[in-house]
Amino acid sequence: MTLATSQILAPKTIEKAISQLELPGTSLQTLFGWGIGGTNVARQGGRNFAYDIFNVTRKVATGRVPAQALAVAKPQAVGQRTGTFPRAAEKITLLDEELLNRRPIGGPGAGLDRAETYVTRQEAYLAQRFANLIEFQTAAMIRGTYSYASDGDLLRHGFTGSETTIDYQIPAGNLTQLDMLGSGNILNADWATAATDIPAQLHAVNAAMIQLTGLGLAHVILTSAGWQKVVNNTKVQQQGGSAGPVFERLTRVSAGEFTATLRGLPWLTFHVIDYGLEIYNGTSEVFTKLIEDDHAAFLPEPSPSWVQYLEGSELVTEGPNGPKHERYGFYAYAFATHDPSGWELCGVFNGIPGLFTPSAVAYGLITGGSY
Repeated sequence: MTLATSQILAPKTIEKAISQLELPGTSLQTLFGWGIGGTNVARQGGRNFAYDIFNVTRKVATGRVPAQALAVAKPQAVGQRTGTFPRAAEKITLLDEELLNRRPIGGPGAGLDRAETYVTRQEAYLAQRFANLIEFQTAAMIRGTYSYASDGDLLRHGFTGSETTIDYQIPAGNLTQLDMLGSGNILNADWATAATDIPAQLHAVNAAMIQLTGLGLAHVILTSAGWQKVVNNTKVQQQGGSAGPVFERLTRVSAGEFTATLRGLPWLTFHVIDYGLEIYNGTSEVFTKLIEDDHAAFLPEPSPSWVQYLEGSELVTEGPNGPKHERYGFYAYAFATHDPSGWELCGVFNGIPGLFTPSAVAYGLITGGSY
């Protein structure tokens, strides 16, 4: 075993390397500013989480004539969401017998690699699995529910249908066809119809969000199927002008994922995401898109005032006779083993998104509804 391999398996080195990885399929957690190495996080020690649900007020402060006592205002009603942090824990066994004779992946056949390339790719693989979990959790929050089922000592993650469900309490009016203010559906015409006034619907969502939360609409998340309906829409094309494409800017985020702004709606960012994961549906794990083709998510600009990732903690002992510390969120480490000689590359994770203002999220049916 070379010194370099020992160094890249040091916990601090692993943590630094993983935080610098540009992992595919992490667009949602990047938008919200959390995930591995994210900053929009809050720590809550232990296994259980709790956060307040706090909505804004539309009332004006009470006026009082001079030399009179202060008017008494009732405290803002606060709800609370409690539960147990979902936990993930995995390890990869790396045997010295294999590391010593490992050739570089994709490299020339001649010459032996002393395992550095192989080990760093295993670290990236481990990090991707945990990043996938965070991405799934973010999508589950957007959809409104996150559930998991016990399978022996394993937890199977799903959107709905398992024995334990975390309800993010998104109002019913913020789902399906978005009757957000109780005065009728905002998504009252199918986006698949070119004549549908999509800009008017988006302005209506923006107005409803401002009334409900004081936070205006800033982001729309949808798949490429939904994006095609947007760019082919007559009203979108008319407002964008006849010269050139309807979008003002289109930026590639990662393989197959991009953001865009429309010429007629430059204040709004579209996130086009076709990424999916193998998600538990109550009986088995099947590939499922994080955002459904017939839906779109509508969000204000993410901020700790209304949404944040909550990191739980546990005590981690880094191998036999290793240091013992309380570790929050995602933590990766490795330790040497013997009989047979090698290393165990480990990762533990405790965390879940916290949605403090449920009415700031809308997940709407843009096609296929009852119009």
